[in-house]
Amino acid sequence: MQSMTAFAAQEINSDLGKLTCEIKTVNQRFLDLTIKAPDFLRASEEAMRKVINKNISRGKVAVFIRFYPNPEVQLNELSVNASLLKQVQSCAEQVHDALGGSYNFGVSQAMNWPDVIAQKPADTSALQHVALDLVSKSVADLIEGRQREGAEMKAVLLDKVDIIAEKAIEIRGLMPTINQALQDKMRQKLEDLDVEVNPERFEQELAIQLQRIDIGEELDRLDAHVKEVKRVLDLKEPVGRRLDFLIQELNRESNTVGSKSASIITSNASIDLKVAIEQMREQVQNIE
Repeated sequence: MQSMTAFAAQEINSDLGKLTCEIKTVNQRFLDLTIKAPDFLRASEEAMRKVINKNISRGKVAVFIRFYPNPEVQLNELSVNASLLKQVQSCAEQVHDALGGSYNFGVSQAMNWPDVIAQKPADTSALQHVALDLVSKSVADLIEGRQREGAEMKAVLLDKVDIIAEKAIEIRGLMPTINQALQDKMRQKLEDLDVEVNPERFEQELAIQLQRIDIGEELDRLDAHVKEVKRVLDLKEPVGRRLDFLIQELNRESNTVGSKSASIITSNASIDLKVAIEQMREQVQNIE
């Protein structure tokens, strides 16, 4: 199981310079991948995406790749576009002749003219393979971090799900006492009213009241959901969406237990259930 929150940073040196890669991930319902890299690495961006998609299925993923050139290596070759420079100079002379005045077209004006200075970039194709290797190492480091945090989150979830199981057992054990208390309460009311009651009619009414507060099915479903959560936590695949669904089902059953409560004891136990489920929900939101 993996967390969706992690950070990894790697760097690698080459003859042309140093490449660094940072990957940050946070929780997101689906995979949202952003890669920011130098322009000369655009050709390898698709391969980078494949590496990330293969290892990460959910989360907001931001990849930052930076290049620090080796100062001893000339990455760009500058040259003068002589043909364009002559045309610019000729145009400047024609303007001077037409308008008169001092002739002030000089080196700085020529240097600032677009494309007069041509730039030929160095061959950086080798850096594309280096960058892909760097991204692979960064992703591996990221996955290790996500798995470490995932293991810690798994331990927390197992602790909370055990609390839910214990509360379900506690509530189930209290039900006979609660049912008997309801029966005694109804009989006491009849005695206080001092009226004659048909025994069969009383038994029917008592059965209806007991059925209204019966939470046996809800407790059975809680037990089933608890078992399923434990099973899912051991799967070797992304389980965040499954756990999110199970949390909703656990919450639904706990709400029903609370709404059917006929005793302050079960009401308090229902609140404990909801607290544990909510704590699980907060953790599950960050699981891949």
